[in-house]
Amino acid sequence: MISTRSALLAALLVALPVHAFAEYKDPLDSHAAMSPMAASTQLLDVAQAGERLVAVGWRGHIVYSDDKGVSWHQASTPVDIDLTALSFPTATKGWAVGHGGVILHSVDAGATWTKQLDGRDVGPLMLEYYEGQLKRGDESAQKYIEDVRLNTEGGPEQPWLDVAFKDDMHGYVVGTFNQIMYTADGGKSWVPQMELVDNPDALHLNAIALDGDDLYIASERGIVFKKPKDSDHFSALATGYNGSFFGVVARDHAVLAFGLRGSLFRSGDQGVTWERAASGIDTAITGGTILDDDQVLVVSQGGQLLRARSLDSSFEKLNVERPAMFTGIAQAQKNEVVIVGTAGANLQSLSHVP
Repeated sequence: MISTRSALLAALLVALPVHAFAEYKDPLDSHAAMSPMAASTQLLDVAQAGERLVAVGWRGHIVYSDDKGVSWHQASTPVDIDLTALSFPTATKGWAVGHGGVILHSVDAGATWTKQLDGRDVGPLMLEYYEGQLKRGDESAQKYIEDVRLNTEGGPEQPWLDVAFKDDMHGYVVGTFNQIMYTADGGKSWVPQMELVDNPDALHLNAIALDGDDLYIASERGIVFKKPKDSDHFSALATGYNGSFFGVVARDHAVLAFGLRGSLFRSGDQGVTWERAASGIDTAITGGTILDDDQVLVVSQGGQLLRARSLDSSFEKLNVERPAMFTGIAQAQKNEVVIVGTAGANLQSLSHVP
């Protein structure tokens, strides 16, 4: 028997004009729709670009503010697909990444963007790289060939989850199932580096942070991967935690990883030893930043804001003016931050909180 729902759907499809199907355009090839509400809809990350603030999110939306987060303008973007993270190593040059394997680049502080790569290119690029290694006698490359085929057999569906650039030439993108690539020429070319991560189970690489020349990647099963200055290899660091980390921040050899159920783990010796820091909350911590004065702020899925005076200090819960599901945070100016999430970008003062 055909259900009423199925019958209605069939009737609707028959009633649709032919041009309704012909007008479909791949989100990877469609510009994001311009909207006066872009800064009030779902945003996933925010960063400083010199004096400017830039945020990315839902359906290719990128917004920027030149007045410390008071007002926002929408940027022109060449994709209509969710963007997850961004990095500005200089005041003008930045990169944004997201679903569909998208990598975008801006040279004007985030006002306009061009596409450097998407998932339709990533699969063949990775296959060519590891097949070349196999031909040169590296039998371990066979595993990565199989992983790449598995990840791309359904099309360009794997997202990049984070991006970090040290300067305007050298940067990394990381994503699901151990996907990682590196560029040394500002994104003109990308080199896969899956074999350089001590990740045999292909855990997701959820976030990446720089501390000078050291790199840290937050992953699943309580693992943080580290690449020190004098190595090309990302070693797995055991933190004593078994859940997922969604983010990591680092400065001056101190590291903080955060994730599920309010979990905060920190290291004061470049990841050699770790300790749990009390958060006082049980919702996922999804974003964090270190301010110019070394204060550490993290935000949660439950709309909470926590502060520590430094990476080795205890955390306190602050009052939030507009709670929502938070995903990212960045400094706007002294005593003010911008928090992004399901309610868009919102200013939060630190002056009148404990």
